[in-house]
Amino acid sequence: MTWNIQEIPDHALRLISVDGLGAATLSALISETGGVAEAGEAVLRGETMQLIPGEAMRVLKQKMERVEVDAIRWSADAIEARVVLVTDKLFPAFLSPLPACPCALWYQGNLNVVHMPSVGVVGSRRCSNYGIQQATTFTTAFSEQGLTVVSGGARGIDGAAHRAALTSNGKTAVVLGSGLSIVYPPEHVSLFKAVVQEGGVVLSEFSCNRSPRPEYFPRRNRIVSGLSSSLLVVEAAKRSGAMITARIAVEEHGRQAYAIPGRIGDSASAGCLQALVDGWVSIAVEPQEIIDETKRAWSRFAAVSSCGARQ
Repeated sequence: MTWNIQEIPDHALRLISVDGLGAATLSALISETGGVAEAGEAVLRGETMQLIPGEAMRVLKQKMERVEVDAIRWSADAIEARVVLVTDKLFPAFLSPLPACPCALWYQGNLNVVHMPSVGVVGSRRCSNYGIQQATTFTTAFSEQGLTVVSGGARGIDGAAHRAALTSNGKTAVVLGSGLSIVYPPEHVSLFKAVVQEGGVVLSEFSCNRSPRPEYFPRRNRIVSGLSSSLLVVEAAKRSGAMITARIAVEEHGRQAYAIPGRIGDSASAGCLQALVDGWVSIAVEPQEIIDETKRAWSRFAAVSSCGARQ
């Protein structure tokens, strides 16, 4: 199931809206109390929990008491946003077991697109025409093979990937570094509306009225990686969010990452070139290899999940 904002009691809404509350903590609370509403009530009453240290509970209670429930309800209701908890069956299974998984996702659109084989496509905001061209070419091929394209909705490569998926009648998932009511960047309002209208999804770990902050974007990038069966970097400088996302994908999430080689001496491709030299990403020269790896990775995950469900 997923949740309409009006279905969530105040104490439960306070709990899932605490900034930084992780999947493990919420799961532990629900396991001990029997449900998200019961968990919220228990924390606000200051009850002692076996699975969570007393100091952590005290801090959590203080954070819950500062949550502005009415503002969260109004902002979510105004855009018809829904919520899925990590303990719900419809929470993205590819994301839920990973480190730093959020306790909940707020979303608009069709959540089913993140229950499919998917490719993360990331890159520079200040990209070249070459980068836009390559992002469009690769994303079009991914969409034509039925893969969901996941990206962060930013200017540059992210936006090009989302647009190419829509143009080729594919599905795409936008992960925001802000709440759904605070569209960032603002010029992508029409793009994100089109994503929802065409059967894709726009989602965020942040409650709908949360403004973007610099520290939110690394968390956004982690979700982009976590939702993706494999990851493609199109253009990226050495110090960039795109290369951080690729590192997370490889080192923390066990994904295969690819990079498109750029021109030597071009700072926009310096991160991709260095990663290729260092050998921790694979070179991307045509889409089919990435498509095949994405489908293999999803099949492996589905097989493991199926075995775990039968045990």
